Amino acid sequence: MTLAARFAAILHALCAAVARRGANGAFVRETSRPGSAFTNPHALTVLLWSRLQRAIARFARLAAGAPPPRPRKTPAPPARARSAPDLPRRRGWLLAPVPEATAAASQLRAFLAEPETRALIAAEPRLGRILRPLCRTLGILLPAPQSRARRPRAPGIPAAADPPTRPHRPARTSPHPRPPRRPRTPPAPA
Repeated sequence: MTLAARFAAILHALCAAVARRGANGAFVRETSRPGSAFTNPHALTVLLWSRLQRAIARFARLAAGAPPPRPRKTPAPPARARSAPDLPRRRGWLLAPVPEATAAASQLRAFLAEPETRALIAAEPRLGRILRPLCRTLGILLPAPQSRARRPRAPGIPAAADPPTRPHRPARTSPHPRPPRRPRTPPAPA
């Protein structure tokens, strides 16, 4: 089974659990939290389900060797204020309303720990944009990427010299030492 198919199997099971629990009102408490942008728990269910489905498709595209993005000719327009609500950002917030997410988190943790998956993440850094929010939602720490080879310098650019080191200086001593602090006395009773 390919990495993309295994990732899809984990997230499809999570999507089914989110849909089932969301239909039964599991996200009512999440939408009633102070500062929540959601008023309807079903809207949170639909947003979460669609984000998981989009993550499946993006992972498959990048694992298959999607070409690098084309450079933009014009600068990006300034970011607009978000009008649509976003998912909660607390680490592991999905584990309480959807208990099945614990199993998905365990499977995803094992999937991410495998050498083949770690090599794919190191080779394709764009996967981090998919995995970081998912890992935060499930309370997983994303494993550190393997060290990658540095990009070669352009010809003609000299290597930076090591910065000079300063000699060790002993700590300064003041010619006038501070007097010791007096102990505090409690206030006198009135």
